Amino acid sequence: MAVMVRANFTDVFGTAMLAALDTVYFQSKAFDETKAPYKKLFSVKKSTRDIERATGFSGFPTMPQVGEGEDYSLLSIAQLYDKTFTHLKYGGAWSVTEEMVDDDKFELVASMAKAASRSARFTKEVDLANVFNNADSSTETSADGSNLASTHTLWNAATKSNLVTTDLGVASAQTMFDHFASLTDDRGLRISVKPKYITINPAMKWVVGEVFGSKLKPYTTDNEKNMLADESITPVEWAEITDTDAWCVTADPADVDGLCLRIYDRKGYEVSNDFKIDNTTMLSVIRWRYSRGAIDWRGFYKSTGA
Repeated sequence: MAVMVRANFTDVFGTAMLAALDTVYFQSKAFDETKAPYKKLFSVKKSTRDIERATGFSGFPTMPQVGEGEDYSLLSIAQLYDKTFTHLKYGGAWSVTEEMVDDDKFELVASMAKAASRSARFTKEVDLANVFNNADSSTETSADGSNLASTHTLWNAATKSNLVTTDLGVASAQTMFDHFASLTDDRGLRISVKPKYITINPAMKWVVGEVFGSKLKPYTTDNEKNMLADESITPVEWAEITDTDAWCVTADPADVDGLCLRIYDRKGYEVSNDFKIDNTTMLSVIRWRYSRGAIDWRGFYKSTGA
């Protein structure tokens, strides 16, 4: 790691300083994490351990009839799959000389902390968006060990896929709603999971508006009512979604008890500063620890586009 010295910044320090210099600016606008898309899509929990685990169980099967005077059948549940969340540490450091700190007339050094904070938050954004970007690959799996978006085998041996390859349109959106309406638990009992958010690259906002916002069916002259306009679904535009025709639909985390997309915060963003006595340079470090991933796939649906 190279120490930053005044000679690296001739526009600000020394005899080469720009004449009539008024403002020093960074190519980084403040990043407001409170408005980050992931805040809507993930269930966030605190962690005090090095790892976190989730383990699943099926519900009971359907109830059999009981004849007069007959004993009730004993019902049982089945243990399902485990999911381990291993916290990862992220961070970076920067170092400046004592002379840079002393001679900094334009708050260049002070602004570095804000720039580092933005870098950290953006790094986290990209990592979380990759849960969506890579949901159909083996790098992102649900508790059953399958790709988050794939064909899943239930405990009762039935199969269900939450991955399609169609562009967003009226027909494909209706198929998505039908998918959520037909979801069952691992015993085949119907469950209520409603789609809430459609996450997209901003380039798709126009298509989403046409499909879900039009009172009449788009792309047709038949004057039919667009039933999708009556559905409550919220677009989430996320620039870190890399595929401009892919779209993902998720349930509200609260509606699935936070058991779909999950974040464990082990340690929040922390910045430390200290002087190294051997050369009196100031060393700054920013770091954080967390884990993220998916438990149950049922609150997630992805189309890679056509």
